[in-house]
Amino acid sequence: MSDVCVHVSWDWVGSIDEWTDSETCCSTQLIDGDGVFNASGIDKFMKEVKLGECGLSYAVVSIMGPQSSGKSTLLNNLFSTNFREMDAFKGRSQTTKGIWMARCAGIEPCTIVMDLEGTDGRERGEDDTAFEKQSALFALAVSDIVLINMWCHDIGREQAANKPLLKTVFQ
Repeated sequence: MSDVCVHVSWDWVGSIDEWTDSETCCSTQLIDGDGVFNASGIDKFMKEVKLGECGLSYAVVSIMGPQSSGKSTLLNNLFSTNFREMDAFKGRSQTTKGIWMARCAGIEPCTIVMDLEGTDGRERGEDDTAFEKQSALFALAVSDIVLINMWCHDIGREQAANKPLLKTVFQ
């Protein structure tokens, strides 16, 4: 579990004292891959990004979808976040474990982005869908906007990736 914020580049992890207003983003792991809440990390994150100064004027955007479908890349490009992205040269594999969050600099109102672990991943196995259901329902509960990233060829298919999860979400 990460108790420090990750700044601008995944090659460099800074300490709490090193984040400045000139940095574009700060992210931390909110919930690890085992479902454990990172209480100390969220406290440090809130202080570091001055979340208390936002008051009630903030927005939460989250994304869910299949593993290796480009969720982190999409968020990084839309919100200038610094979520870890898959290395295409290493092949498709799990990149995001658990739920990561970042505060986006320069977007008003204050915007928090949550990157959820991909669904349908071979690392969790075919029968372990509890975490993906819980994380999706958590995102629905705390987010103003939930983006659902899915493959275009899955639209309208009965046996599409994420269909059981989407049924849980929308019923």
